[in-house]
Amino acid sequence: MNYVKLLKSINTLVVKEGELLQKALSSEDALSYHLKTNTDKDWTDVDLNTELDEKIEIDIYNNLSKEFPELGFHLEEHQDLNSNEKKFTCFIDPIDGSKYFAKKVPFFAISVGVMKGDEPILGVIYNPISNQLYSGAEGIPTTLNGIEVNVSGETNPQSAMISVDLASHKENWKSEKDWMNQKLTELINSFGKVRLLGNGALSCAWTASGGLDAFVSLWGHGSKPFDIMAGKALIKYAGGKTVDLKIPGIKQPRFIGGNAVLVDEISKILIT
Repeated sequence: MNYVKLLKSINTLVVKEGELLQKALSSEDALSYHLKTNTDKDWTDVDLNTELDEKIEIDIYNNLSKEFPELGFHLEEHQDLNSNEKKFTCFIDPIDGSKYFAKKVPFFAISVGVMKGDEPILGVIYNPISNQLYSGAEGIPTTLNGIEVNVSGETNPQSAMISVDLASHKENWKSEKDWMNQKLTELINSFGKVRLLGNGALSCAWTASGGLDAFVSLWGHGSKPFDIMAGKALIKYAGGKTVDLKIPGIKQPRFIGGNAVLVDEISKILIT
């Protein structure tokens, strides 16, 4: 796989698709959206998508699958096209923050990440409203609009600002909500500023570029790996540390990203 070529193609695609989101946000017309109810024996979640979620995802898929036939795909909106039989898997989140976008709140991004086996090796996150393009891959340092960036060097938790993703009523919510709420309280007591932003992709991008000192997914992102797959690569190639932390008694790993000192500090809080 030619990472330079793949990264360049994805960068071009997301910027082009981002123009659709810019136009929709500035339009006086209301955005139509659909509610989707995901039901499991242990949890029920009402999700939301728009026509642009579906269009952007299939546009990116059609272009990449044609140019890079060695790619498999993990898609959010077109799950019938998913394939995990290839060495490389591309995770596409056409609009991370669809609930914000549908209400014309400018807090969303296009996210495309690639895994080689179980390892994130490429990530692109594009914020079309601020025109911020975060991009990086194995052997290619993470950049913001072409300028190399790094994770924060802040190591004092009391001076650090971290983003925590706590999505209620997802999988494992009923059985693990007390644990999640307890750990959120411990993080609030341990860190200078804790922000619940509700956008995994942008939280990862801002962590990679040092705007946030760390990011932790308290609910795990098990049902939505495409939200943070690109972000995992961006943090890694910005000199950061990422872990999918396995915790005794908790069903799925929790993701933590940032500099090594803060990631280790958060890991201690979650695992004790």
